[in-house]
Amino acid sequence: MRKSLSRFLKTFLLIVVTSPLLTSQSVSGQGIKEGSSGWRHIRYAIFFTSYDVQHLLATPDAFKKTMEYFAPVKPSKVYIDGVRRDGSVDVPLLREISARFRAMGIDAEGGMVPTTLRGGPSVYNNQDDLDQLKRRMQGLAQVFDQIIIDDWLFTNGTDPKSVNDRGGMTWGEYRTKLLLEQSKKYIIDAAKEVNPKVQVIIKFPNWYEGFAENGYDVYNEVRQFDRMAVGIETRVPETQHQHIPIYSGYVLQKWESSVDPAKWVGSWLDNYGMPGQSNDYRAQVWQAVLARSPEIILWCAGQLWPTNPSGDVYPDFVEQLPQFDRVSGLLKGESRGVPIYLPFGSTGEYNIFGYLGMAGIPLEPVATFPKEGQNAIFCLNSMKDPELANELLGRLRDGKDIFITYRLWRKLADEGSEFRNILSLLPYSGEVTGSTFGLLQGYRETTIKADRSFTFPGVEATTWPETRDVTLSREDYDFSVLMRIPYLNGTVYVLNMPSNSYDLLELPPDVLNAIRMPFARELGVQLAGPGHVGMYLFGAKQYVLYNMSDKSADVSLKFGEALSAEGWAELVRGERVDVNVDSSLARFQDFRGPVFTNASLVLQPFEIAIVQAP
Repeated sequence: MRKSLSRFLKTFLLIVVTSPLLTSQSVSGQGIKEGSSGWRHIRYAIFFTSYDVQHLLATPDAFKKTMEYFAPVKPSKVYIDGVRRDGSVDVPLLREISARFRAMGIDAEGGMVPTTLRGGPSVYNNQDDLDQLKRRMQGLAQVFDQIIIDDWLFTNGTDPKSVNDRGGMTWGEYRTKLLLEQSKKYIIDAAKEVNPKVQVIIKFPNWYEGFAENGYDVYNEVRQFDRMAVGIETRVPETQHQHIPIYSGYVLQKWESSVDPAKWVGSWLDNYGMPGQSNDYRAQVWQAVLARSPEIILWCAGQLWPTNPSGDVYPDFVEQLPQFDRVSGLLKGESRGVPIYLPFGSTGEYNIFGYLGMAGIPLEPVATFPKEGQNAIFCLNSMKDPELANELLGRLRDGKDIFITYRLWRKLADEGSEFRNILSLLPYSGEVTGSTFGLLQGYRETTIKADRSFTFPGVEATTWPETRDVTLSREDYDFSVLMRIPYLNGTVYVLNMPSNSYDLLELPPDVLNAIRMPFARELGVQLAGPGHVGMYLFGAKQYVLYNMSDKSADVSLKFGEALSAEGWAELVRGERVDVNVDSSLARFQDFRGPVFTNASLVLQPFEIAIVQAP
């Protein structure tokens, strides 16, 4: 919720008075020497645009006031852009400002938002644009040993020259090739001509499906640039025009950094267009914390400033800073999850990985085909791999399972692969809507009535009912939502996503529990409860649960064995974890199910918890 003015002033005064940066000795009235040593487990950096430099840093008084405001962040680094109106770099001013930061014990590095004098992104076959990029990089390289490039590096030109130069290539093919070549020559090499030791950092936007169309080749650009940063600006998923699920930020960090983990410098947050949305801004930070980002980069100083409407998220952010650092220090062990196959350069079902993650399925994105593990997820994005059908069949022959979306199965079947024989469907087309769901466990059937209707692509299966673990039930037919088909030596699970992907998160908890069930064996645990709750696994016995909604959530960690009720702990707030053994399914004569241990707790809106098993 939007903070009141009184709460903002109270928070601001508190952080100003108590900040260690402000109680240290001033140097020439320009700031504070040797400020905070930073947080114990998290590093923060702040980006200052050219506008911010002129308005927030250019004079000693403005600099002092600005750094008093940002003192609670305890930044260890700043990135500074200093372009003038004519496109040149104000080298003397940047040197002066950098000296002030370094006197405070804060690293000062360069940043560039590579827009043109016309406004908008550069056109990389326009020599004037290229010459301007070169001048700016060489100006920054005179001052800094690192320069981060904002995601306005993208290009989308459709001018006559671009259309002619594209020839028979797709826009994705043409733009990725062009950007790769020209950024090497006019950005990386240009900077190194002036400063051979300079490192140039590419910052990727959050446009998974739009990378290639806008010139981004994640794999080859990570290899070409010295370092890389990941944009995780999910903002307000339900209303912001990109509609990017919060959990996508976690996946993007894991996926992009996997090209070369040593090059990952950090993750980039953005509060643009987020007035009054402190919870959603906080959610971006949590994705960076849980992905163990090396550095959290705040874009940008001017947008977090009190006069900016979106700056009202800052007091809440400041209030949460100790919690972010504390939780970061509590995470133990390597992260783990279900592999989801996302080849580099792929597109498909829009941010499906974000929705699956927010439905409580912990994910580990991989860019090469996952041969190991009992189960793995495949979606339309996986079709970037030309050998996908044969590789999937290889998993099944090896006794492993595959979890695929209906859209992927449809594509594989239409291309004439063996997958057309896995399902037998009636030729229904169109969508179906209803509020009643059927669940099947063994031979035990139950009916769940939702409090609203859902719409799905209509899938009428002719196979035995036990292959339909979840259905949307009407008087005329049970339409498939989750199908389970034994094939070769493994099992194929086919998920029919709702027509509105967001509706996956709104499904009744029992329906979501059934969708999560195929991964219980792989993970050794299953989340039980509503959607909008992410589960992040660390090591063998640490379970992070994050409620990404404005409603409280009753959740359980379900284990397929009887465990002791002693020794469980919730580490963040020290809340009670109720542990009980459930043997109710073992009593049915027609279906003797397993015994479960449930570790349960209640998550308040946007609350995070860490359950530590004994």
